[in-house]
Order: sequence, then C-alpha cells, then structure tokens
Amino acid sequence: MISTTTIRAELEDYIKSEGTTLHRFSESAGVNVGTLSGIINGNRPIAIGQLDRITAAMGLPEGHFYDLYADECFTSSSPHWRRLRPFLMRCAELQKHDCIKQVLNRLLEELKQIAGIFDTAEMMYERGWKEAAVILYESVIESERSSHSERLAMSYYRIFQIFQTDTRRGFKAALQFLPYRYRLPEAYALDGLLMLTEIYALRFNWSEVENYADELCQFTEALYNRRIWMDEDFKPKRPLVYYYGRAYLIKSSSYEYRGMFEESKKWIPKYADLSWFEGLDEAGKAEVEQLKMFAYANWMCMDIKSGNRELIGEYVKFLEEHPGEIVEGLTTLIEASNRHNYFIDEILNKFSDDIDDYRKIKQTSKSNYKEPSLIFRRAVFFQNYALYYFRKALYEEGIYHLLFSMELSILLNSKDLIVNNMALFELHRKHASLKQCNTYSELCRKVWENEKESILGGFGYNYG
Repeated sequence: MISTTTIRAELEDYIKSEGTTLHRFSESAGVNVGTLSGIINGNRPIAIGQLDRITAAMGLPEGHFYDLYADECFTSSSPHWRRLRPFLMRCAELQKHDCIKQVLNRLLEELKQIAGIFDTAEMMYERGWKEAAVILYESVIESERSSHSERLAMSYYRIFQIFQTDTRRGFKAALQFLPYRYRLPEAYALDGLLMLTEIYALRFNWSEVENYADELCQFTEALYNRRIWMDEDFKPKRPLVYYYGRAYLIKSSSYEYRGMFEESKKWIPKYADLSWFEGLDEAGKAEVEQLKMFAYANWMCMDIKSGNRELIGEYVKFLEEHPGEIVEGLTTLIEASNRHNYFIDEILNKFSDDIDDYRKIKQTSKSNYKEPSLIFRRAVFFQNYALYYFRKALYEEGIYHLLFSMELSILLNSKDLIVNNMALFELHRKHASLKQCNTYSELCRKVWENEKESILGGFGYNYG
C-alpha cells in the first residue's frame, strides 16, 4: 500500500506546512473531520470523490494523485467495483488513460472481472468518453475466452461505431467486426449491417455495398415476418421500416454508382411506397414519407443520367424545394451533362451560392470527423465540376475545383478519388498556374505521408 500511504503522507505534510488544523482543512475540502482523520491514519479507504475534494483543497490539479490511487481500489482480495467504477469513470472524464490501463492490468488477472469491465465501458460510451471506452472494450476482446460471447461481439461493434468515421482505423474496425455481426442482439445487428454498407461505399467497393445491402434486406424481412415490432424488448435505434427501406435504397444506389441505371431503377419500387408496412409509429410514418421522396427523386435521377433532358426542369424544381438534396442533385446534373455532352450554366448559376457553401467545409485537427459521407459527396461533386470546366476549356477554374476535390479525397483516404484526381491533373497540368502546381505537389506529399501516418491538417491551401 505504498501508493496510498504516499497520498496520506502528502496530505498530512500539507496540513502541517500550511499551519492549519484538521478541522479547518476538513471544512475547506468538504470532507467530514472524522472521515479525514480516519483517512490520514490509514483506518479508512479514500473514496474518489473525497480524493478529488482533498486534491482541490490542496491547490493541486484534478487527478494529481490518480497514478497513486489505483492501489486503493485493490485493498481487499477482490477489487470493489463500488470504489473501482467511479475511479475509472473519473479517469475517463479527465482522459487519464494510463491510469485506466494500470487498473486493467491488475483486473485482468481475474477473468471474472470481464463483466464489470464491459459494463463500465458501456457507461463510458454512453457518456461520450469513447477513447477511454475503447481501452476497456479492447481488454474485453483480449480476455474473453468464448468466441460466441455477446460481450465480445458488442465490444467489436462498439469499436466499429467509435471509429466508423475515422478514415484509417474505421475500415480495420469494420473487418474485425465482420465475423461477429450476427452474434449481436438483433437491434444492434441492423445498425452493424448498415454501417458496413456505408464504410464500403466510401471506398467505392460497390460489390461489397450490394452484398451487405442484400444481407440487410434479408435480415430485416426475416425480422418483419416474425412481427418483431410486437416484442417490447426489441428497441432498435430507428424504426424497422427505416432499415427495410434503406437496404433497398442502398442496393439501388450501388447500381447507380456503377452506371447501371436500368438495374438501379428496378429496385426503386421496393422502397417507393412502404405505407403497407405494419407496426409504424410516428417516426416510422415519417420515414415512409422520406423514402417516397427519395424514390421520386431517384427515378428522375436515373432517367436524367440515362440521357433524358426533358426531366431536368422538374428535377431542378425538386431541388429548390428540398435544399438538403442539392449537392447530390447537382452532382447528378453535372455528371449527366458531362456524360451526354451538353451544358447547364443557367442551373449552376441558380445554385452558385450553394456551390460556394460546399467549399466552406471545416475540419478539426483530428481525422475522425463526424460526416465522412458529406465529405465524400462533395469530393465527387467537385471532381465532376472540374470536368465540366475542362469541357468548356476553362482550365484554371477546373484545376481550382479539382485540387479541392483532391484535398477532400485525402481527408477520406479514398484512393479511388485520389487517383482519379491525380490523373485528371496530370492530363491538364500544362494549363495549371505555378501556384496550382505547387499546391498539387504539396497534396501529393500529403498522400505519401498518409501511407505511414494518420491524415493531417485542414483546409489551409490557397488554390488561386
């Protein structure tokens, strides 16, 4: 007990050096004087709340004694979770991750502690202390002996959830989660399959997107046929109809991105009108209406991409009424105009303010930003926008947009988008300004560095 003895000794020395009394210090710390006396004499264990108040009264930073406190949690032959869990939660809150690992190293000497570790990880996850939660989930994974354990599956699932938006660790977490996707509680398995479709879409791996969309279709239909919504214990994050409709929407989209427009259209009726779906609450009914809107838009989208220009006016009106669909809609219109060799300057001018807003995306200092799908959509948009300008022989403007698409692609770590942007730049390099060439070189350097380390930086380039 050297560590906790050190805490008590420092406390006693502080009281003496300050020339105060035990009573006065107990008042300033908000700890009962009898309790404080017992702590100093080693007759009472220190609770983490008491330690925090004592630390503050001594004028020391939060968590100052945490490295020494771990021993206090193991004063008996078996660790006391009533004392241990509050300590781990405070460590998570203060990002004292080394202290967490110190405790886990001792806890994992007993396999019966895995349940307590997992429950604590879930509490950290719910409070948003996800970095700390990952440490605990990884401990569960390392120590769980049964490959069929629900705790094991949930730990892989949570790590996938936490890193889903991280361009590097997210895909690794997805691969680790894959074998466990059907060992989860059914409500979680729905979101697990949905996340798999999303992470493969960001990598342009449309065959895998289709594969997991099919799995989601089949799984959701099986649950529906069991009338799962009547089970009070079945509480998915979203209504069941959401997963059913999105599965077919994703499947349809996977064909769209591959240029298989007629095949894509075959799947639109599957989610166009789901009013027949039983067990709909208000959230479910709202989802049915949204899917109906998506179906209407996507039907026009497929026709326009196939070369039908008569629907463009109706589609533009739809975009004006649904601002949230503008970036996707403009990508459709530009892609179609590039594919079929016509121009849509009037439409682009109409939405010029929106296009300017697309360039205002901001990036935090970390790579695990919240909306990779949004970054992805804008990267695709600006790549197509650059092609549009190249067709008009406005090369410097086209390169301006191309470089922005390339930077977004680097943030996503999307090798397909990066390679396409690099090829397009090289084809038009002779038209680039010196500043644009320098920017391109810097982006290439960044691509090379990202092969060895996480994505760095933000949006600091000047494209002029």
